Amino acid sequence: MARQAPQPSAYRPPRSAQELFARYTNGERFFAGSELIRAVLTGANLSYTSFFEAHLTGADLAGAVLLAADLTRADLYRANLHGADLNGAILTGAVLLAADLVTANLTGASLTGADLRGANLRGANLTRADLTRADLTRADLTDANLTRADLTGAKLTRANLTSANLSDARFDGAIFQYCVLSSIDVSPLSSADPPLVHTGPSFVDFDTVIQSVRLPASRLEDFLTRAGVPSIASIYMIEAAQAASGSVFDMMRSTFISYGSPDEKFAKRLYEALHKNGVRVFLFSEHAEPGEKLHRMMRKGVNEHDRVVLVCSKNSLVRSGVLNEIELTLGREAREGGETLLIPIRLDNYVFTGWQPPREDLAEAVRERVVADFEGADTDPAKFDAALSNLLRALRIKGGPPTTSGGAGP
Repeated sequence: MARQAPQPSAYRPPRSAQELFARYTNGERFFAGSELIRAVLTGANLSYTSFFEAHLTGADLAGAVLLAADLTRADLYRANLHGADLNGAILTGAVLLAADLVTANLTGASLTGADLRGANLRGANLTRADLTRADLTRADLTDANLTRADLTGAKLTRANLTSANLSDARFDGAIFQYCVLSSIDVSPLSSADPPLVHTGPSFVDFDTVIQSVRLPASRLEDFLTRAGVPSIASIYMIEAAQAASGSVFDMMRSTFISYGSPDEKFAKRLYEALHKNGVRVFLFSEHAEPGEKLHRMMRKGVNEHDRVVLVCSKNSLVRSGVLNEIELTLGREAREGGETLLIPIRLDNYVFTGWQPPREDLAEAVRERVVADFEGADTDPAKFDAALSNLLRALRIKGGPPTTSGGAGP
């Protein structure tokens, strides 16, 4: 439903900058429908005002302060908003075609359905901005800060995202075509749900692959190929990036995740979170090679990784494959002088209250350790992050820098 602006009795919109300033000084804040085409409003403080459906085509608002201003459906075609402060402003459905928004502060601004075609947003702060269904065709977002911004359903045809900060931004169902994706971490793009709609190829450079290398290789490869990078080129770029950034993974112990297939969804989430935080991880569903014998592959995985994370649940602890992996790990511990290699994490209390494996010593060997608590983490992101942080500390190589959880991922 279209928003309706209240109409004060006998209201007449201002038709010049001088009239606007005079009325603002007298305490008026309602300027809906103003005819201020090419008005010079440089550096003006017009906070908490309503410019609902105002005509500001070509207006000079460089450095203006428009905190929480209502610019719903305002016409700002080719307006100069260079360095303007639009923190919390409402620009729903506004026309910002070819507008200059270089270094503008749009923190928390509502730009739902806004027309930003050809807009210059270089260095703009769009933290927590709502860009749902906005049209950013040919927009320049170089060095823009899009942290936690919502671009669900946005159109980014030929947009330039060079060096943009996309941390925790949402791009669910956004449209990408002929975009420049240079020197960015594409993690938020690869986790969009529904996924990005690639209606054509985009440019992706090697630095972007380097910055995104903590993504699981299969997910990064899938993103690159969907963006138009040939499959073989994607594989080579990822392998080269992994080799170039190997030091990222040198601070953490490599890890094998032991789990039963009913817990695969959790195991995959854990795998992605660990990988994002610099841990080399083996996960059966990601690394199993067709034709390889299962027992040989599991033995190799257990023996070649520094630690084995055991998913303890009623679903996993009854699986013969998991029991075999516990036996293999305990045998390796004995051969290596008693070093602790097995790290149990629990999804429920079954490991303590109901688990009775054929070999009682297996249960005893697991229960005598500190069991990391992931119970409820599958539905509580905060709990997952807290438990993940504890697990990362256990996997950190002594003498390395402190670890900081990068979050649960998608």
